[in-house]
Amino acid sequence: MSYGLLVADVRRNVFEERNFDLLGFCSLLGVDPYILLPEGDYAINPSHFKKIIKVGLQEEEFLNPLNMAHVVERAIQEFGNPYAVILSSSSSGMEIAPYVAGYFKVPIITDVSNYDGESKIFYKSYYSDKVLGHFKVEDGNFFVVTVRSGSFKAQAKEKYGDVEYVTINVEKKTEKRSFLGYIEEERQEVDITKADFLISIGRGVGSKDEIPAYEELASLLKATLSASRPVTDKQWLPKERQVGTSGKTVKPKVYLAMGISGAFQHIAGMRDSECIIAVNKDPEAPIFQYAHYGIVGDMHKLRDKLREILKG
Repeated sequence: MSYGLLVADVRRNVFEERNFDLLGFCSLLGVDPYILLPEGDYAINPSHFKKIIKVGLQEEEFLNPLNMAHVVERAIQEFGNPYAVILSSSSSGMEIAPYVAGYFKVPIITDVSNYDGESKIFYKSYYSDKVLGHFKVEDGNFFVVTVRSGSFKAQAKEKYGDVEYVTINVEKKTEKRSFLGYIEEERQEVDITKADFLISIGRGVGSKDEIPAYEELASLLKATLSASRPVTDKQWLPKERQVGTSGKTVKPKVYLAMGISGAFQHIAGMRDSECIIAVNKDPEAPIFQYAHYGIVGDMHKLRDKLREILKG
């Protein structure tokens, strides 16, 4: 069996949850996962991997795309060509992937959200999931691929009882760019990631003047108000309330999405919610594909009716 060379998504000695999408993707490809990790103590479950490859680089050196090309080169010298080099569609993964593909002059597919093992077709969505691109790689050399967060986590398997630990050192380290430091997000008053019940409003809210009524509804339901990116971009709600890939990933017990069409960036941030209820005037809105319950209708009318009932 061939192997998939996984570039771990790490930050401050934390093994990010999105790495499980890389594992699930390997399972669908039918290849063994070999994962690259920098120096440090990362809390990972060895039974997920066939091989854990410790690289003699600090985290900030490991995440440098110029160094990673040499890391992959060294791994290939040691283990032969992989079936694919697999990274997350995160900020670091999307930066590293094209460098590696360019260095080896191999194909690259970014932000893959599905895969058909029978036809060997990779799928990538565009325009808020309304258009689906189909990609196929010719047999031959390996390729580079990034996978969308939340797309393949369910396929991750704990099936390797004989994990092998390997250490490789990289002599070629770039001096052309260096890591300066992390810029931490300011501590916010409201942490939507800890909420059990979120009411999330999107572009359909229409106006900043409507926000207080949704804040009142959230208060009546003992929920926390959150939003999609169009709302926070207009500064109708603060950035700390944004759900999605450029905001926060949330997993509440109830996620009530009102006036949100369901762009993949937003879906990736809330798809693991226990119960998703979607309200939208457009019956073709992509969010209905992920909702447990859907209401086709005017979000303002539903809001006002709920407020009327809750106020008695």
